[in-house]
Formats: sequence, structure tokens, C-alpha cells
Amino acid sequence: MVHHPKTDLTSAELATLWSTYQSDSLALCVFEYFIAKNQDPDTESILLSAYKTSEQHIEFISSIFEEEQIPIPVGFSKEKDVFPGASTIYSDSFFLMYLRQMAKVGMITYSGAVSLTVRKDILEFFQHALQFSSDLYAQSTQASKEKGILIRPPYIDYPEKVEFIKEKSYLSSSLNPFVHRRPLNAVEISHLFLNTETNLLVSMIATSFAQMAESEEVRKFMRRSQEIAQKHLNIFSDALINNDMQAPMSWDTNVKASTEPAFSDKLMMFHTTLISNAGIGNYGMAAAASMRADLALNYFRLILEVAELGKSGADIMITNGWLEEPPQSADRKKLAEDK
Repeated sequence: MVHHPKTDLTSAELATLWSTYQSDSLALCVFEYFIAKNQDPDTESILLSAYKTSEQHIEFISSIFEEEQIPIPVGFSKEKDVFPGASTIYSDSFFLMYLRQMAKVGMITYSGAVSLTVRKDILEFFQHALQFSSDLYAQSTQASKEKGILIRPPYIDYPEKVEFIKEKSYLSSSLNPFVHRRPLNAVEISHLFLNTETNLLVSMIATSFAQMAESEEVRKFMRRSQEIAQKHLNIFSDALINNDMQAPMSWDTNVKASTEPAFSDKLMMFHTTLISNAGIGNYGMAAAASMRADLALNYFRLILEVAELGKSGADIMITNGWLEEPPQSADRKKLAEDK
């Protein structure tokens, strides 16, 4: 049997491991607070499983970086970025909603990492991470269903026969709001629902972070994030309602009136940016899948709005020294000039 020496990490493998370290170190802090405040035994078992898995991810990535002599990222720490003794600001039902939405983000993120990975040990790591995210989604969905708090996508009538698109106007539905538009198809409905759910979570998180933030500029950013999330939520809900469908209910009442910080401003800024970036990805997929011109145009417009918000958030993090730099390729021109 021929022995193949372990190869160096590719740029893609280094990037995905570095990003996973950042998000899992954040998750450990978030779950630390959730576990301290949760009172539901069913939710506790899921939270503990998620916490343990994030710990395992951190340990694996740290061992790889040490072996490869790569600096271990700073990320987030339980000593500096979470305060489990702070007052309760979320209800138990929020924890399940959060787990379910983060499992969705994990499935998208880890499937992308799997497709970029070549080295066997790294590939197996991300395959396991993808499987766990899928299991976490199933567990949190089942628990939400049993507790009667699961928000389901809308139902539509089953088609009676196969149909083909006969008119080009199907693809270029009028942008004039006073002109009749064709009904939404199932693909468009699913993306509208997904993005409504995502913005419900963003609205809640931004609301709670605005209450807890110690810096005025962070509070202002969170208020702006909440306003944008609510605006987008209304756009997607209106699209469903105008198609005679029920939009998902609001969860905003699950944020309690506490102003005691549960997390550091650094963590809250990074977390909000992380969810916003996931939203941009969702909007991109929705725009590509939506065949009605008014929907696609809305998604493209909203992507720009979220990107601008993300840029202002990055500026705040850079100013405060909170934004860790990802691994960089060598600046060949600078090396030659400095020689």
C-alpha cells in the first residue's frame, strides 16, 4: 500500500476552518447564556448537544492549526463575551426558534465547505458538521411542532395536471402595482416564506441587542438593523398576503424588557453581521429562483440595502478593533518593493 503524506491546507480549507472557528466560538457564548436561562427540559437537551458539538469543532480546528503551525484565531471567549448571570431577555420558545434557524444556516454553510474541501480529514469534519446541522434542524423542528409553536410554510392546492408556460409575460410580470399579476408559484412562495422567517429572527435579535448594547453607536446600528429587518419582513409578508396567503406570525413579543448586557458589544456586532450575510445569500438564491420580475427586482434592491448595512457594521468593528482579519495571501508586489 502506497503511503500518501498529508498535504497542506488549500486556501479554501483554511478559509472554511477559520470561519467555522469564528462562528463556533460565538455559538459557545450564545449557548452558554441560553442554557443558563432555559427552563424547558426538551430544549435543554438540544442546547447541550449543540454546545458540545461546537466545543468539538473548536478542539478539532485548534489541533489542525497547531499541527500546521497556523495561529489560532481569537474568536470569542466565555470570559469576555458572555454574561450568563444577566437578566433573562428571551423566552424558551425563542431558543427553539434560534436553534432551528441557525441549523438552516449551518446546513448551507457546511454544504458549501464540503464542496470546497479536498483533504480527507477536513472533508470528514465538514461532512459530520453538515450531518449534525441536519439533525439539529430535525430535532428543533420536531420540538417546535410538539409545543405548537412551529410556523409552517403556506399550503396550496395540488396541481391536477402538468402545465407548460405559454406566455412570456409569465416571466416578466408587470411592475405596475395596479396591474393584475399572476399568482405566485410554489417556488416563489417557499423563498418568500424562508426570508420572512429569517427576518423575524433578525428583528428579534436586533431588538434585544439594541436594548443590551453599551455603546451608543452599536445601539444605533442595532436599531437600524431592526428597522431594515421589519421593512423587509413587511415586503415579503405583503407579497404573501396579496396572494391570499397567511404570512408567518410575529415573534417580537418574545424579547423581554431587559437592558442588562448578556453579551459583549463585539459579539453582538459580529452576530448581527453573520446573520445579515446569510440573508444576502438567501436573497440571491430567491432572486435566481423567482420568475416574477417584481419579486426578483425586490430581492436585488434589498441585497444592496443589507450590503450597505453590513459595510457600516464592519466600519464600527474596525474602529473598535473587533474585526479579525482572515488569512491573507502574500502581497507579492509589496514583497518585491520592500526587498
